[in-house]
Amino acid sequence: MLAESFAGLKVLDLTRYLPGGYATQVFADLGAEVIKVEEIKKGDFCRGDDPKINNVSYYFAALCRNKKSIAINLKSSDGQRIFKRLAETADIIIENFRPGVTKRLGIDYEEIKKTNPKIIYCSLSGFGQNNPLSLKAIHDLNLQALSGYLSLNGGKPSPIHLADAATAMVGALGIAAALFHREVTGAGQYVDVAMFESFIWWLSLLYSRFHFQGNQISAETIEYPALCYNTYETKDKKLMAFAMVEDKFWKEFCENTGMQDLIPKQFLRRQEDPEAWQKMCSLVASKTRTEWLEWLDGKDICITPVKNMGDAAKDILAGNTGILDYVEFPIVGKILQTGLPIHLSAIPTSLQAATPPPELGQHTREILARIGFNNGEIETFINKGVVGGIK
Repeated sequence: MLAESFAGLKVLDLTRYLPGGYATQVFADLGAEVIKVEEIKKGDFCRGDDPKINNVSYYFAALCRNKKSIAINLKSSDGQRIFKRLAETADIIIENFRPGVTKRLGIDYEEIKKTNPKIIYCSLSGFGQNNPLSLKAIHDLNLQALSGYLSLNGGKPSPIHLADAATAMVGALGIAAALFHREVTGAGQYVDVAMFESFIWWLSLLYSRFHFQGNQISAETIEYPALCYNTYETKDKKLMAFAMVEDKFWKEFCENTGMQDLIPKQFLRRQEDPEAWQKMCSLVASKTRTEWLEWLDGKDICITPVKNMGDAAKDILAGNTGILDYVEFPIVGKILQTGLPIHLSAIPTSLQAATPPPELGQHTREILARIGFNNGEIETFINKGVVGGIK
């Protein structure tokens, strides 16, 4: 059963791809009605990304459970009229168009608040609504590059879109803060979230280190990898993660392996003592991963195997914590889903109670009827191409 305390909250999600969809997933899982307002032909762009099962994208399946979909042509006057009527009773609107698009469509914050002064309107953009850089095409990797982050990790793209994920977190946090403010004051507000700034916030330790190191930082001068904090290859070519930043763990490890001479070299980087690093590499390579796990039995030291995703998923599922589970949905069948990592005693959530990711425009007719359009008007909208997804 979805949480009832959020059941009265209505979210209109105009976003595409990760930042908005990930942010609104939080509210959907907590029981809010999240309505994806999608373009009538392709919808959210993430619907098209491979791999797919029965033409449902992995991307869309990951982000869109517990949501509804209405497909509207917002470039039409009727489409704008429909959206404005939807917005009259909404609590939250979130969008990630380039600055100026919602104003041209007549659905920007200033317009919506005329009929709904309590609306919380969140805009996601590259650099903020008032920065001309937000008008240019840009993606997550570009933001990582401009932040300085890529210079510290060898320029490698991350398996997860870090700036997008940071933006989703900031977007959800900003909306939550605005909801609390509205609860206290009764007033809605505009929430301007810049992707670049969101990612810079995530990099706070790196920027602080940059300053403390005399305004210079490089891959060679960051804190890790250090001798005590790194991944090493075992005898059978598998990886183990060693993370012994506390003195007691490092000392215990060195004493138990006969490497007492490494104790004072705990935080040295490779270029600072290549010989110590070679000794550590040789030590780890002297045992297989299984042998290391046997050696660790009964010891309280920060060393773990580097699991592949299959092994990790198997172990997480066996833990039965609810953060990862298989859920049976129509169309796609049984698929793996990640749950909400917030455990609130008064707001229970469950993946097994989730509704499936919606088909494009699946709820269009239902939502139009609910906001007062009769069957004749709805049929006219369909025939004029104002709405889509109605079977």
